[in-house]
Amino acid sequence: MLNKNWHKRVNLLLLAVFISVVSFAQTAYKINEIPDPKNNGGGYVSNPDGILSSDDVSNLNTTIADFESKTNLQLAVIIVNDFDHDKEDFDFAYELFNTWGIGQKTSNNGLLLFISKDRRKYRFITGTGTEGILPDVTLKHTAENYLIPAFRENDFGKGIINTVDALGVIILKPENKSELNQFFTQITKGNNDWENVWLPTAIILLVFFGIFKIIKRQAKNISGSQFIKKPSSDLAIAKGCAVLFFIVFISIFVIVFTESFELLKKIRLTHIPIILYSILAIGLFFRYLFYISSLRKAHNDDENFFNEVKTFHKRNWWLIFFSPIILIAIIIHLIKRNKTADRFKPILDSKKNEMIRMDRDINIEGKPFLSLGQRKEETIKTYDYDIWESADHKEHIIKAWPAENYEDYVECPSCSFRTYKLKKRETVTEATYSHEGQAKLINECGFCKHTEFIKWITLAMLVKSSSSSGSSSSSSSSSSSSSSSSSWGGGSSSGGGTGGSW
Repeated sequence: MLNKNWHKRVNLLLLAVFISVVSFAQTAYKINEIPDPKNNGGGYVSNPDGILSSDDVSNLNTTIADFESKTNLQLAVIIVNDFDHDKEDFDFAYELFNTWGIGQKTSNNGLLLFISKDRRKYRFITGTGTEGILPDVTLKHTAENYLIPAFRENDFGKGIINTVDALGVIILKPENKSELNQFFTQITKGNNDWENVWLPTAIILLVFFGIFKIIKRQAKNISGSQFIKKPSSDLAIAKGCAVLFFIVFISIFVIVFTESFELLKKIRLTHIPIILYSILAIGLFFRYLFYISSLRKAHNDDENFFNEVKTFHKRNWWLIFFSPIILIAIIIHLIKRNKTADRFKPILDSKKNEMIRMDRDINIEGKPFLSLGQRKEETIKTYDYDIWESADHKEHIIKAWPAENYEDYVECPSCSFRTYKLKKRETVTEATYSHEGQAKLINECGFCKHTEFIKWITLAMLVKSSSSSGSSSSSSSSSSSSSSSSSWGGGSSSGGGTGGSW
């Protein structure tokens, strides 16, 4: 009896050891542990656990190769017992799809069927160029009709082959086949697209070239332009580069922080005229602003400035068709002009006769009516002064209007002009990489130079940043990893597809 119990315990122990060994030998694959069939004979099926027979694998490879030869679509089939327990089936399949780069890089026409036997999970992942032909609902319907029924009978070969054949019926339909081939060829045959691109591109360039020439000619005729200091060509180029850099920087910022890289992949040759128009429209808007700025510099007198802008808008209202954002600037200018309508209405003298407003483009200094303090206020733009004089030159009235920098100054306690700057920081010693700097905080009058000391300020020592080199190496590493990640076509997925269990 004791001997029988001893044998029973030994048998149970051996059984437990055998089960544990089998369980230990069962591989839960990581992404980099899944064998890539492209590196093992150039097939399409990864079957590391031998779940499918060699005949099934051969059958599938032949069928899928035929799909690719006729439509350029790349289909990968992966079946394993188990996979990384830290990942869900979607995350694992999605990462594997992009790691291998299933599908063509130029069209993202890839499709992955991932199956985990032990977890009883299947997952389709589609490339962005495949989603139109094989939407999620079609893949779900196909799996429910062909994949799941066979899997429930543990016939995995039959389920996958029937599913692939059913997908083939859809893929090889003439209209779908044509669309897939179009996705593939729309970049590789880009030279043909130039036939539809070069003419509108040339027209856009010529039209905008003419528009810029018209505005440039008008700029030369600005009255009072002789008083404007002309920028050097180097300065003009620098300003243009600064504007271009700003636009590029904002574009990159938006793409990176909104994860819009997929939008870049959808850009085609046929989009060039639209992109070119958008860039030139923005450039025309900045040219318009520069012209208005030139008018402002040419006219010290506000009424003359507003009249010149009004004339320009009447003559060039059609610019809004080539750069619609100019309309916003025009509306803003009209609002400002309406706010100053009462400012330029004639004032009556003591005899009830209309007085004459002095043209400040002729008498810029406002002599002999404005004091030096009032002129300083005009210079720093806290007040604009209108000078009205009677026809017989015996009376005059000075009216003050708040200017652009009115809120930045207060009345000086010493001279009473609005030229007193509060909390102005004046650097005494510049901060460097080796020592701190020092500045003083003061209130100072721009006219009489009355100064009130507030306190000393310590300027922090400069610190050299290492973020640029770090980000550079990181970017380089990422690029290297990406470029050597797979031997497929280099396609990617944005997460389309479907999945389920049986």
